[in-house]
Amino acid sequence: MLRKDAFIYLLFVALATLFWWGSAMSSQREMDIKVPITYTDIPAQVVFCEPLPSHLKIKIRDNGRMLRQVQHTKAYLTISLSKMLDKNDGKLHLSTDVLRQKTQDLLPGSTDIQHISPEEILINYQIESVKSVPIKSCVEWTLAEQHLLSTPVSIEPSTVEIYGSQQIIDSIDTIYTRNIAVENIQNVVQKEVALEIPTGIRSLINSTTITWHAEQFTEKSFSIPIKVEGLPQGENIHLFPNTTTIVAQVGLSHFASLVAEDFRAVCHYPTLQTHTLLVTIQCTNPHVAQVRSNIQEVEYIIER
Repeated sequence: MLRKDAFIYLLFVALATLFWWGSAMSSQREMDIKVPITYTDIPAQVVFCEPLPSHLKIKIRDNGRMLRQVQHTKAYLTISLSKMLDKNDGKLHLSTDVLRQKTQDLLPGSTDIQHISPEEILINYQIESVKSVPIKSCVEWTLAEQHLLSTPVSIEPSTVEIYGSQQIIDSIDTIYTRNIAVENIQNVVQKEVALEIPTGIRSLINSTTITWHAEQFTEKSFSIPIKVEGLPQGENIHLFPNTTTIVAQVGLSHFASLVAEDFRAVCHYPTLQTHTLLVTIQCTNPHVAQVRSNIQEVEYIIER
């Protein structure tokens, strides 16, 4: 008997809860929500004098079922400022009507907006001057033993746009990286390095990436003839010796492609009475790190 009474009691409680829930879902109620705002299409040269509101506080009215739907939808507002800033009058104004219309588009048609805070957005802004300047590395670096650079050191990005008053940016021609040390470089090393942005200007980027491509090197030797430049027509010159052996340092990846034709040993025709001519080694291969010759000077005889 007690079990039957308990069952009947629980049944009535469940029915009462159901009727209460149905009444709550169909009756008109009010609810406060926060709608986050995302601003888009802001020109990089525009600086607002105070922060833009990050959200709207909205009081809405609808039946419980629709309010529950709004609560679970989690609407957010995206506002494009491109056309609102093209007047260049220094004022951004989003009126109450504009905010209500943009917000109403996010809500069900039956939902009424009772109140919005802030009621409008009115913020001053400034338009800064802009200039593109190169980035210069202040990084101190060393290679590992028996290594050389296979390609030049790269900086990416290599330029940066700076924003500020015309007077300040006119005085700046280069942005430097921080002075850090990178040691014992081998293979490929990448380092993100912060930029030193001077006081009074700003930049959309605060760092750059410096890349070193290093590899082990070896040596390759060639015997090449010594040539004379500036020889007058009708004259002959004999050099002693007339060849030299050169030894070039080159990375392992470029060893096979290095040939004797990449080098020239030259002397300049003497304009003064001298007994010897200096020998200069010229190299057209960009992958050669260093080259030495066993001959620095040669003797000569001129035939006229």
